[in-house]
Amino acid sequence: MKRSWLLIMGFSLLVLLGTVLVTFPAVLAWNWWGTNAPGLTLQGVSGTLWKGSAMRASVRGQALGRLDWQLSPWRTITGNPQIQVQLSGTDLNLSALIAARGEHEIAITALNAQAQAGWLAPVLAIPALEPTGMLVTQNANMVLTRLGLPRDIDAQLEWRDAGVRGQVVARLGTLQISARGSNGLIDASVNDRGDGDLEVRGNARLDQGNYRVETILVPRVSTGPIVEALQWIGAPRIEGGRLLVVEGRVDVGQETL
Repeated sequence: MKRSWLLIMGFSLLVLLGTVLVTFPAVLAWNWWGTNAPGLTLQGVSGTLWKGSAMRASVRGQALGRLDWQLSPWRTITGNPQIQVQLSGTDLNLSALIAARGEHEIAITALNAQAQAGWLAPVLAIPALEPTGMLVTQNANMVLTRLGLPRDIDAQLEWRDAGVRGQVVARLGTLQISARGSNGLIDASVNDRGDGDLEVRGNARLDQGNYRVETILVPRVSTGPIVEALQWIGAPRIEGGRLLVVEGRVDVGQETL
């Protein structure tokens, strides 16, 4: 009889533990472990640890939108956690699989995203002109370090209806950006598809957080907004057009991952 009671109690405890794990509130989990992601802020958290949402997600004060996630219990128990995330915002939408890779890296796979081109403004570094259009990437893969810097990457980015506005308004057509690299050394290229009034050819390199971008811009027209816009970009070339050089270092601050 005593053994039967012990079995019943043990089974009951397992059921209780399983119920607690399955229904563990997401808001409680965030209150406990949110400090491990100092750059991330979640508001309006609901659901469970395994399947939940946050009405407002932001990174370093930059509002992103609604965040939904689904975490695999089995992979978590076996020490290989993987989470499916979906972000829905006014100017940014994305979905991806995120998994830990060792103790200091995060692997992001099957990344699909659409974003307003305004997100490129810090990279272009042209205060007089604001980028317009839509950025689209599909099935991109990357590995980020604990500081949020890309260690490995294989991605294709399309800038659709590319343009600028500010001192002038100009349309650039469609731009294709490819980025590949490993071990913190990332090389990228940019080319236009010939459907705009501007020829664009460029290369970029990111090396352990230091970046340098060189882009050649040659108008396909003799007058108009494109020619006017180029007056605000880069330096003139003897061969014609302009050369835009942007270099610096990615400011990642404290550890974010």
